[in-house]
Amino acid sequence: MTPQRRGLHYSFRLYLNSKGKRVLGKGGAQILSSIDRLGSISATARELHMSYRFVWNYISRMEERLGKSVLVTRRGGTRHRRSKGGGGAELTRLAKSILKDYTATEGKLKKSLSKAKRPARPAHR
Repeated sequence: MTPQRRGLHYSFRLYLNSKGKRVLGKGGAQILSSIDRLGSISATARELHMSYRFVWNYISRMEERLGKSVLVTRRGGTRHRRSKGGGGAELTRLAKSILKDYTATEGKLKKSLSKAKRPARPAHR
């Protein structure tokens, strides 16, 4: 890379929208991915350093905008542990499909932008 091009790069923000409203962005994709891997909203909140309420509200807003569920939850907590075990969360087929598509699209865009010719850095005056 020539000295003139150092420090310049393309970036983008990718959002999935429905009816003009944002449904999923990078943070939401991280939330869904973490829930899929960990099977827990509370573990996801801890891992991503977010509050449980923030994660729950994000999921609720996503479901409201899609008009469909993105999670199947199992009630847990100490009151229910003996008979049912701990709670949990699982992505619906729709959520898995959205996450897969979002991740693939993001990967394609990153790959395309990494190949794009970057503009020369403007000279200091």
